[in-house]
Amino acid sequence: MKRAAALYLRSSKDRKDVSPDAQRRALHELAASRGLAVAEEFVDAVESGKDADRPGFQRLLAAVRNPARGWDTVLLHDTSRLSRRRVISLMFEEIDCKNNGVAVVYKTLPDVDPLTEMMLKSMLVAWDEYHSISSKQKGLAGMGENVRAGFRAGGRAPTGYMLRKVATGAVREGEVVTKSVLEPDPKTAMAIGQYLRDRAAEVPRQRAKMLARLTVPDTTLISLEWNALTYAGHTVWNVHAERQGSSYVGGSKRRPRSEWVIQRNTHAALIDDEAAERLLGRLEAQAATRTATGVRQRDRHSGALLGGLLFDPDGKKWWVEADRYRCGSRSISRATIDAQVLDQVLTDITSPAFAPALVHATRAALASDSAPTTRRQLAAEIEAIGGKISRMLDMAADLADPAPALRKIDDLERDRAGKQRELQRLEAEAERAGWVEKVGVADVARLLAEISAEAKEAGRSDVLRPVVASVVERIEVDPRTMSGAVHYRVAAPETGVKLASPRGFEPRSPP
Repeated sequence: MKRAAALYLRSSKDRKDVSPDAQRRALHELAASRGLAVAEEFVDAVESGKDADRPGFQRLLAAVRNPARGWDTVLLHDTSRLSRRRVISLMFEEIDCKNNGVAVVYKTLPDVDPLTEMMLKSMLVAWDEYHSISSKQKGLAGMGENVRAGFRAGGRAPTGYMLRKVATGAVREGEVVTKSVLEPDPKTAMAIGQYLRDRAAEVPRQRAKMLARLTVPDTTLISLEWNALTYAGHTVWNVHAERQGSSYVGGSKRRPRSEWVIQRNTHAALIDDEAAERLLGRLEAQAATRTATGVRQRDRHSGALLGGLLFDPDGKKWWVEADRYRCGSRSISRATIDAQVLDQVLTDITSPAFAPALVHATRAALASDSAPTTRRQLAAEIEAIGGKISRMLDMAADLADPAPALRKIDDLERDRAGKQRELQRLEAEAERAGWVEKVGVADVARLLAEISAEAKEAGRSDVLRPVVASVVERIEVDPRTMSGAVHYRVAAPETGVKLASPRGFEPRSPP
């Protein structure tokens, strides 16, 4: 039986780049010349080679580390397909592949002695990184020149504008070269302008949205304000900091304004410069305050006891602002509401109705109507798919063009992986359900009483925080009256109606 290999194919946005199809043909020829059967293929289409966060490359890494992968060679067209950064190439070949007995072969690298191969690879990988840096610098320079000429650097038009193509007079590869400029969108420009003018006049954000009759998501409103200079008729570029993995270089999403490239009066304005400066000045002051204090204005991860649980009667969320919760123009001390809710929850969880409801809800959530029959059926299907994959691999090794068989094997592998995940989930559910069946109402009631007593004795909200998160569905607080009620995730076994605090609560001190 032939030895097996995997292919890794990557293309970028560069029009002159080698396409995945061309790489695939070249690598199948390489595999045939070396007596290798192509068993698996990993592809990243239009993906940068500067980092390792590529889906196809990550799947390749996982397969290299899997002893049951079924192949021992990775074929690539050239060193730049793997990466344009030396550290990624080095770690992949010298650590991942060598430690797992996988050879790496490049189509464009000649067969030479190990010392010469090492020298060649080092030079090629260094050139790949140089090319990447050089291309980036040229691209950024080109974008900067576009902006200085009054054109867009790329991307979609901001809300309130639309893109209009303008012929530059140049012709490239037989096609007229066009670039984009902004013009007001007749459907949305008036509303966006009104919203931004109201915000510059310090009208609250939600009220300004309502007055302008905007239908954009709330998360878009802050972006509109950060784009104030664009809405004042200027083209702005180099605003956002460079990303590295999942974070921003320097820790901030936006660069200092001194680094922005601003070309003034390039398109029709929706607001004046004075309004734009007021909007940006306020946002920059808020950002500076958050940096100095280490507290975000709306920090959903601040550890607030009730963060994400507080709603008004209409379903609108209260959000966390430093040491207060805020909804619209009303706010209340976090300590005040936290204490009220803790008292109410401690009282409710020790009530006679709560323990039976919690046990009933837990058993219902873990109940499985699939039971052993479905698990046995899934196990049989997984075994049958394994047999099919083995037969298809044998068949692919003898075919002149194994591609159709390999695609079928890939489909079977995905099907098998999905069934394995489902089987693991059902087995875990069955194990948990068996454990819960052994726990009685009296046991749960005793546990809840202990938690309540411990929290009251310690006087610490952190003791109860996991309980609040697991049993409370939402807490309604009316911004007008500041009265509230706790609604729980569990329902009474007899009626199926979810439990709620019977009398509700009201703050003991003014908000």
